Amino acid sequence: MQIQFASLSDVQEFVGLATLQPYLVQVQDTERTVNAKSFMEMFTLDFSEPLSVIVSGEENEARFALAAKKFIV
Repeated sequence: MQIQFASLSDVQEFVGLATLQPYLVQVQDTERTVNAKSFMEMFTLDFSEPLSVIVSGEENEARFALAAKKFIV
């Protein structure tokens, strides 16, 4: 799934959603993959382009997509 953020508060909200999940959620740009539950790691990414979200397990990915639907592009 591809996501994009419009503001700092979007990033904060996304990290909050990821933190609530009991499974691994990662976000990647063209150069690096980071833990989506870490606000500090998220800010090492390039937000100028859409980012990819990696969630462990198809069922978990579907659930997370529903929770994060406002960020999906």
